[in-house]
Amino acid sequence: MTRTNPIYRRFRRNSQGSAITETGPALFLLLIIILFPLLDLMYMGLAFGIVWYLNHLEVRELALRVPSESTQVLTDIDRLFVNQGLGRFVGMTTGSITHPGGARRAGAPVMVTCQTNVTVLPFMSIPFLIPVSGINQPVNFVVTSTRLQEEEGVN
Repeated sequence: MTRTNPIYRRFRRNSQGSAITETGPALFLLLIIILFPLLDLMYMGLAFGIVWYLNHLEVRELALRVPSESTQVLTDIDRLFVNQGLGRFVGMTTGSITHPGGARRAGAPVMVTCQTNVTVLPFMSIPFLIPVSGINQPVNFVVTSTRLQEEEGVN
């Protein structure tokens, strides 16, 4: 059914193909401004969860060990975590993991506290005019956990 009324002719779609010329710039804007930064943001969320899990593993192991083994425990866990699974996926290196102050033990019931600092590179480095952490600059995650010291065989 064709409408030949002059009012409908004015609102009829143009069949010349001019909409295809707008597709390129629209896709460019969608990809650069929305899709790739969103992927980086999701990656940074996953990376923070992985750093939290690394800190959880370290504190759990430190709570079972005597204080003299703290430095060796932290070094071993970092090395194993970086070379396998989640640490390898995020691209961690042993040089990007630091523990300022090491493991601290204090309190009447002895509490073990460990702070883990990890620098994570972005998934895709997207060129922006200004430096943005997680988009075109590395992000430093700091996670601190505390746990009760286990018995250590004293009693």
